[in-house]
Amino acid sequence: KDFLLSSDMAKELYHDFAEHMPILDYHCHINPQEIYEDRRFDNITQVWLGGDHYKWRQMRSNGIDEKYVT
Repeated sequence: KDFLLSSDMAKELYHDFAEHMPILDYHCHINPQEIYEDRRFDNITQVWLGGDHYKWRQMRSNGIDEKYVT
């Protein structure tokens, strides 16, 4: 419930104001349909790498083994 909320002020700001607000991200690589449907990802890697071809390209150019990219 309070993951990453390390102070009373952070908890207050989140729970009293932000918790029920919609997600607004004007530049992300998550499919807007998944945001609309409030998709629950299994882990942070799915969110961070799932549909972001820029990160895939960066990983490849830095020598990451292909099995970790795709």
